[in-house]
Amino acid sequence: MAFLDIDLDDDNLLFIDPRLIEISSDDYSIEMQKNIETFWSELIKFVKSKDIINVYKILSGMKEPNETKLGYATSKKSGNSISDKIKPKLVEAIQNNRAVQSGILSHFADVELFIKDISSDRISDITTKIIKKVLIDFTADQCKTHGIPLKKFTQDDIFNPLSKKWERGVYELPSHDGKPIIFVPKHIVRLENSANKNMSSFYRFAIRHFIAHDKDMIEDVSPTGKDGQLLLRDVKSKYPLSKDSMSNWMLKYGKMLVDYKSDVLNGRIRPLTDDEISEIVYKDLLSKAS
Repeated sequence: MAFLDIDLDDDNLLFIDPRLIEISSDDYSIEMQKNIETFWSELIKFVKSKDIINVYKILSGMKEPNETKLGYATSKKSGNSISDKIKPKLVEAIQNNRAVQSGILSHFADVELFIKDISSDRISDITTKIIKKVLIDFTADQCKTHGIPLKKFTQDDIFNPLSKKWERGVYELPSHDGKPIIFVPKHIVRLENSANKNMSSFYRFAIRHFIAHDKDMIEDVSPTGKDGQLLLRDVKSKYPLSKDSMSNWMLKYGKMLVDYKSDVLNGRIRPLTDDEISEIVYKDLLSKAS
């Protein structure tokens, strides 16, 4: 398994994708998925029971993960707390989202489809923090394999899926300019706009296969086609893309999310090629060379 080769002095606009973790079968990915499922289950449980104290506790470890150098890690102010920025929105969204409350939205990876202000960057940050210990283990193994020197660093905010708490530990990691570096398997990253593409794809699927065939939903839609024909654009005009709407539709049409995943999304999910990764990581060098 190869780790991601990145630029240590610049932003690398690649983002960890929990969906790619979910479909991977290697031991590291399986362990990552266990962490994600445990964290998400605990968070949902506390929010649904209105246990605000424990909601804050389980979100307390959400600080910007700069060690992987992915996303906007270099541009962001070091140490900013993810939870301070999005915690109120995330908690409110979970509390008010009927899909979450009903139990239909049980996979963390699906939040990109239904919760506002959550896209590739934030999903990657949150996922990185949840799976950080597994990434540290992966890094140590890769460094041993390739003979990369290590230094001891204290790492805060390590999520323990057994205690379900955030812990502190001392770990041996590679370093750059005196700061720790954590490697990421290259098969679990995606491009920045992937979350928005998934959302748009899901919306089109919902319109085409469910909304357009529901007489109650299209009753007040004004057709613009020849001879009064109802077109998909007419339905889209009546029901513009909205995460709130998609949450409600998922409740109305119980199979919609399952069908979308099996018929469309599963065929779209794939690891990036080496060329796609190089185009992002070495964009400046490539542009100069051309």
